[in-house]
Amino acid sequence: MRTKDFNEQEVVKKAIAVFWKKGYHDTSMYDLIEGLGIGRSSIYHAFGDKHNLFARAVDLYQREATARLMDAFENSPSVKDAVAAFLQSVVDDVFSDACPKGCFKINTEVEMASHDDKIRKIVYDDDLIIEDSLFRAILRGQQSGEINPLKDAKALARFICSTIAGMRVYSKFREDREFFNDIAATALSVLD
Repeated sequence: MRTKDFNEQEVVKKAIAVFWKKGYHDTSMYDLIEGLGIGRSSIYHAFGDKHNLFARAVDLYQREATARLMDAFENSPSVKDAVAAFLQSVVDDVFSDACPKGCFKINTEVEMASHDDKIRKIVYDDDLIIEDSLFRAILRGQQSGEINPLKDAKALARFICSTIAGMRVYSKFREDREFFNDIAATALSVLD
């Protein structure tokens, strides 16, 4: 039996880029072969099918991005600064040429989550992790006096998460920095 001559993790990282650029439905097997640098039979042997490869790509993308976000929320000396940096990173992503428009996760939620139970569970579970991490950070900020203690920490976390999701959807077609800066500033102001 022939052994794999590629690293699955590296292939999944390449798959993120391919799926991010075109979305799940518009990504062909040819796109994957070209983008991953491996043959069709290797893709099927390692991942089963396009859908399983896509699920692995979404999961890896989320785990890495969420780990960075949680680290920022948990280790920043200022919760408000961490939230401000998160909001600013969304604005900066809109105007970056480093990645396709929109967030891979949000693009996936819009394209797939309403009709694909497996993908819906992957993104929903990650949404809950992010919301909970932000909720715990807001509670710490309330205890330290940095964030208004009279406001509902869970509602604040949900508002900020949904605002960021909306910003990422708008980033698919809007390129007005003032528009995004206004949204980020208003979202941050709810913590006062």
